[in-house]
Amino acid sequence: MAQTTATHPGRRWLLSGIALLAGCAVGLGFAPTNLWPLVPIGVAGFVVVALASSARVGLLRGYLFGLGFSFVAFRWLSILGLPVVAAMAVWLSVWYALVGLTVAALRRTPVWGFAGVAVWMGAEWIGARWPFGGFGWGRLAYTAADTPLDGLFPLISATGVSLVIVSSAFLLAWVIRGFIEGSHTWRALRPLAVSLTGALILVSALGGLWARSYDLPADGRSVTVAVIQGNVPGVGIEALGPRYTVENNHLAETIILAAQIRTGTVSQPDFVAWPENSTATDPFTDSTTAGIIKLALDLVQVPILVGAITDGPGPDERQTVGLWWTPDSGVTATYAKRNLVPFGEWVPFRSVLMKLVPELTYVGAQSIPGTTPGVLDVAAGGQPLRVGDLICFEVSYDTTVDEMLKGDAATGGGAQVVLVQTSNAMFTGSDQMAQQDRITRIRAMEARRDILVATTNSLAGLIDAHGHVVYQAQLRTSDAQVFTVPTSTALTPAIAYRTWFDLGSVLLPLLGGAAALAWHARRRRIR
Repeated sequence: MAQTTATHPGRRWLLSGIALLAGCAVGLGFAPTNLWPLVPIGVAGFVVVALASSARVGLLRGYLFGLGFSFVAFRWLSILGLPVVAAMAVWLSVWYALVGLTVAALRRTPVWGFAGVAVWMGAEWIGARWPFGGFGWGRLAYTAADTPLDGLFPLISATGVSLVIVSSAFLLAWVIRGFIEGSHTWRALRPLAVSLTGALILVSALGGLWARSYDLPADGRSVTVAVIQGNVPGVGIEALGPRYTVENNHLAETIILAAQIRTGTVSQPDFVAWPENSTATDPFTDSTTAGIIKLALDLVQVPILVGAITDGPGPDERQTVGLWWTPDSGVTATYAKRNLVPFGEWVPFRSVLMKLVPELTYVGAQSIPGTTPGVLDVAAGGQPLRVGDLICFEVSYDTTVDEMLKGDAATGGGAQVVLVQTSNAMFTGSDQMAQQDRITRIRAMEARRDILVATTNSLAGLIDAHGHVVYQAQLRTSDAQVFTVPTSTALTPAIAYRTWFDLGSVLLPLLGGAAALAWHARRRRIR
C-alpha cells in the first residue's frame, strides 16, 4: 500500500488531508461540542493513514493531524493573540508527529500498534509537564465525561482512561487496515482482531458503568460554604474593568449574602469563597482594596478566602494567591498558584522575547509560582479545617491535584474540602470555560470528592463526587450560593497510585510489543 501511495500524488494528498481531518474530528470530541465518538474514530483514521506512509511521510502526516486537532480544540487561545495559538499548535503537533513516525516506521512489524500506543501515552505525560510547565488539556481522557467510561476515573485515573481510548482506537485501526489489505494473514487473524476490539470496548464500557456506584467514606462531618460570583464588565485583557470594579462587585454580592443570612433565607456559612482575581490590586499595599475586604468580613463575620494578585516577591514580579482572611486576625494562611500560564501570566526568556514581541507587555509583571501544596490549614465553624485550593488552570495538573489531596507534614494532611478559584473573564464567550469545567468534573470523578467552584463571571457552583453539576451560575451574572458538603481525606486508587498508572500506561504496551515479537519469531521458527 505504501508503494502505491508513493506513485500516485493525488492519493498522497488525499491521505494527508484525511490525517488533517482526523485531527479536526478528535478536536470536536472536546468541550463544548463533546462529540466523543469521533475521538477513537479520528485517532483510528490517523493511524490507518500512518500505516500507509513511509517514516518521513508518517512524521509529516502526524504533524498535520496535530495541527487539525490543536486548532479545533484550542482555538480559544487566539484570545491571547494569533501568534500564541499558532505557536501552541506548532508545538503541540510535534507529539503527534512522533506517533505518526513511530507507526509508519514500524508498519511492517508486529509491534507498530504497541509502540504507537506507548509513544502516544508517553507524549500525553511529557506534554502535560514540559516545556514551560506543560499543557495537558489535550488528554483524550478529558473527552470521556458523560460516556460509559467515566466510572473508571476513580479506579484507573485519567491516564488509565486515556490508555483505554487510545488502545481501542489502535485496535480499530488494525481492523480497518486488515479489511483494506485483505491479505491471507489478515483473513486468518480477522476473528481475533474483531474479537479483541469488541472485547476491549465492551469490557471497558461495562466496567465504567458498573464503577459509577463506587464511593469513598466521608469523615462524618460537613462544612457549609458560600460561593460568590461577583461578575466583571469586560472581556479579554480588559475584562476586570476600571480600578476597584471587581472588588466592589464581589463586595456587593457579599452584602446580598449577608442580608440573606440575617433573614434566614440561607444557612450561616462556615466561610465564604471569592474567586481568583476577585481583587485586581494588592490588598496588602492598597488600602482601598483592604477596606473593601474588611467591610465584607464585618458583614458576614466568617473568614473569606480571597483570590488576589500580590506584588513581589521581587521587583516587577507578582503572585496569584488565595488568602484566608479572618474577621479578627487578618490573613492567617496563604496559597500561591503553582502552575502558571506561559505567555499569559509569565513570559519565558522574558528579556529576549519582550524585545521581539512587544505585545507581550500586556502580560504585565512576571508571575512567580508557589512551591507548596494547595492546602490551607485553618479554622472554620469553630473547628480545624484543611481547605484544598486549586487556582484556575491548576485543575489540569496531576501532581498539583494529588499533592493537594494528599498534603504533607507541613499541611498536617490532605484537603478535607476542595475548592477551585478561577477567573475565566479573559476567555468570556470562548470554549475555554466549557473545557475547564469538563476537566474539573473529571477531577471530582477521579477523587470522588465534591468540588466547590468560585469564578468571577462564569459557572460558579458545586460539582458532586460523581462529576454531576449540582448548581452552576449563569455566564456573566452576579450570584451567591450556599452549599453544605461532606469532608473527607480518603483517597481513590486513581489518586493513591497515579504514578503506577502513568508508568504502566507506557510499560504495558511495550511489554505487549515484546510478547508480539516473541510470538512472531516463534511462528517463523515453526514454519
